[in-house]
Amino acid sequence: MSKSSFLSALLVASAGLSASPALAQDASAGSVLYYAGVGMANIKAGEYVYDGGRKLSQLDWESKGVKTATIGGEIDIGYAWKMKGRLDIGLGGDGYMEDRDWLSTSYSGWTHQSLHPDTELDRYVNVLLEAEKALVDTGATRLGLGGGIGYTNVKWTARGGSYIYTDTTLHDTVGNFSDGIKGITYEQRIPTVFLSANAEQRLGALTLSGVLRGGAAISYKGVDDHWLRNLRFTDKLDPAPMVGATVTADYRILPSASVYLGGDFQQIFKTRGDAHVRNTVTGASGNFEDSAAADFQSITISAGVKGTF
Repeated sequence: MSKSSFLSALLVASAGLSASPALAQDASAGSVLYYAGVGMANIKAGEYVYDGGRKLSQLDWESKGVKTATIGGEIDIGYAWKMKGRLDIGLGGDGYMEDRDWLSTSYSGWTHQSLHPDTELDRYVNVLLEAEKALVDTGATRLGLGGGIGYTNVKWTARGGSYIYTDTTLHDTVGNFSDGIKGITYEQRIPTVFLSANAEQRLGALTLSGVLRGGAAISYKGVDDHWLRNLRFTDKLDPAPMVGATVTADYRILPSASVYLGGDFQQIFKTRGDAHVRNTVTGASGNFEDSAAADFQSITISAGVKGTF
């Protein structure tokens, strides 16, 4: 072999060796995982009114055993990066609302209360988009960090119900609202931003994975319609701390298909904000600084199928 031929061969081999890590790193680039499932969720939200440091009103909204549908997926875009997305939709459900007021400092407890067992969950939507980079990926174990954005929208309507009010003396007025009459509608709109820590472990056909999320709700808003009083309250809330977690167990039944069981948790901590009140008939309105507050929590369990291509 001539010297020039030997050098050419050496350069080709060197180029191939230097390229192999990148090729190995991108071996799974473009692979797609998708999933769909059904589940049940417990959802609750708090709505508060303040006068300075004194609480005037609290409305507790809750739905349990809400049927949900989930779709999602992730794509490996190369260089240890994955893009992930998930959509949860409530398929309707019943709820319960308790409304309490503290309108007199002469009493230590609430002065007014109304109970609304005929409360309906009008809407529940939860969306997550996340980018995640693996710091460790052995094929069986993957550890990564990421970040993303989310959006949750939940809405209830309370009808009918009973009340205990304070007129002259404590709890002296008792009665019922007409069955089916629309009393209050409440909606929360919750955009979030977060950082995440991801872990995945494969054990033969079984894969265990988990995600921890921490961040904040931003541009958090609550909208309350008091239909019997023709009033709309719009609360613009301060950024609120947010934590979330997702755990999933997958079992492979085919080379490109598996079944899964998962759980998801999200907590938006209580935060204060400003309220805008408008009479929907006359148009009269007013603003009240730092008089509103809200919080939110959801817990979901779901099961379904996953596929890859």
